Amino acid sequence: MNLDQQQQRAMHHVHGPALVLAGPGSGKTTVLMSRLAYLISEVGISPQSILSMTFNKAAQLEMEERCNQFLKEKDRHKIRFSTLHSFCNGVVKDYEIRQRRMLVRIEGNDRGAGSRQDILKHIYRETNKASISNDELEELMNEISVAKNKMLKDFDQYPYRTKNFPSIYKAYDQYKKTKLLIDFDDMLTYAYHILLKCPDMLTAYRRQYPYIQVDEGQDLSGIQFEIVKLLAGPCNNLFIVADDDQSIYGFRGAEPDYILTIEKDFPNCALYYLEQNYRSTRNIVELSSKLIKYNLKRFDKNHRTSRDHKRDPVVIQAKDEYEQLKCIVKTIKKMTRKKAEDIAILYRNNLSSVAIADMLLGNDIPFSIKQNKVCFFRHWFVQDMVAFLKFALDQKDTDAFTRICFKMNRFLSKEMVEHALCSAYRLSVIDGILTYHELQPFQKQKIGDIKREFRRMSKMSPVKALRYIEEVFCYFEAVKEYRHSPGVSAEYLYNLFGILKTIARGCSSIIAFLGRLAALEDIFRNGQSASCGPGITLSTLHASKGLEYDCVLMVDLINEEFPGIRCIEDMNNGEGTMLEEERRLFYVGMTRAKEYLYLISPKTKNNRAMSRSQFIDEVLACKKG
Repeated sequence: MNLDQQQQRAMHHVHGPALVLAGPGSGKTTVLMSRLAYLISEVGISPQSILSMTFNKAAQLEMEERCNQFLKEKDRHKIRFSTLHSFCNGVVKDYEIRQRRMLVRIEGNDRGAGSRQDILKHIYRETNKASISNDELEELMNEISVAKNKMLKDFDQYPYRTKNFPSIYKAYDQYKKTKLLIDFDDMLTYAYHILLKCPDMLTAYRRQYPYIQVDEGQDLSGIQFEIVKLLAGPCNNLFIVADDDQSIYGFRGAEPDYILTIEKDFPNCALYYLEQNYRSTRNIVELSSKLIKYNLKRFDKNHRTSRDHKRDPVVIQAKDEYEQLKCIVKTIKKMTRKKAEDIAILYRNNLSSVAIADMLLGNDIPFSIKQNKVCFFRHWFVQDMVAFLKFALDQKDTDAFTRICFKMNRFLSKEMVEHALCSAYRLSVIDGILTYHELQPFQKQKIGDIKREFRRMSKMSPVKALRYIEEVFCYFEAVKEYRHSPGVSAEYLYNLFGILKTIARGCSSIIAFLGRLAALEDIFRNGQSASCGPGITLSTLHASKGLEYDCVLMVDLINEEFPGIRCIEDMNNGEGTMLEEERRLFYVGMTRAKEYLYLISPKTKNNRAMSRSQFIDEVLACKKG
């Protein structure tokens, strides 16, 4: 094994606590595996005494696979590789056997009666006397998860957005206790309390695993760090590999402060640096290293590489979002020497992927989508737009009409609509309204106008039809009350509308546009385009962590999205925590690139001026400096 001096020093650590600060592309997995081989083959430690913990199943499987390259067959299967949740689930199971009482697991995203979603929908309805949308449900589940991971008992300082969140949280916990249920986050909290409550069980785990390795230590939440502390004591043979500069999961409850102040919990903790970047060219390493130094709460490091200088990161400011897409395609087509799978398009928000996928599809460029769970196609706003267009094509479509009848500012009464729907089996819906006996002559004139409006719409291009819905039907005025819901804003709805208009530009008719939306929805459901073979990767910046590509295009780099208005407001108020995490995320994106890096932003979006991300300005300042 050809390890550099820093890697060797970390590998040879045996006893006591150690923190390894592993920069991007520095070979941290190689160090972890080399250390395992060293502990077993050279020091003589039993492989059964080692617990190696990771944060997700994919990382665990990668560790197990890499282990095969480093260890003899008789040893490799004796080391326990586990995610933190899986280990904690094992603790809970051991306790269940002891108590002779089993809990029902409702972890994951399983839907249906008795699922986490179903239970929370019911509790929300009981508490707030209203139904919860899918977006609001996602928000609620994330808030519960963060509260659990941060071990919150007082919600006064917790910026939750769900109405009556403390009551819902307590009701949900009480319901689970009564029904003997446990969810994904409970595995951590239950395991922690079991280890505190049953010192004999804790002692047994400590004896079984006197040596513990933890990967991605910067992603530890409060409850996870406390569990690791419990398991490691009192010998504290704990080996944590982390990079505080890549701590990007604050929205899940991760807190890099545990790493930054590790000596408080583990006195005399050895500190090792892995600063040699084996992934990226010198240009990328030097610029990204300068950028991250804008953050104040971090360990100071000296990243370097032996790779040559090549092309500096390219900053491109496109005229608008459509020109940005054309720029993406043009850049990809220039990469004739690169395979599709060596190229990635990264973005801050999942919504960006929809228009990008559409443009790639239209240019016959194969692609795959990481984290393809996008609510765009099922969002009520998009469904409304589709209903308007479907009704324009078929005025007998009662489902479409029912969805939009009170969102077109045409003063239709409930009685008119009910009468029309009863007549719809033989008449168009508008004709059905015209047979309503209480209509006045002027009302008949107005309703006849609606029929003609939709007939005109049916012959328009999809872009013109969408503008007609916005400007003539005054749709956004009609749905003002919806914008008071959590997670819904005029800005967000206009973003959705902008994506629809961008897709519509490539379609000659409404029928073609609706077909295009259906095709895109199918692609997102399957996670890749229909083209055979590997393709370009579309990914959020969060999902790209740990991966690498020859060419990376970071797109939609505007202040309004990255770092975001709220983040900038916090910074202006003297609070920089959120901004530092966003900068770390930008840093993660930059350091995914081996050779080519493009930073792309549109000057306007939805016909509104946008400001280029301040992180691009910081990169340019670093370039000059």
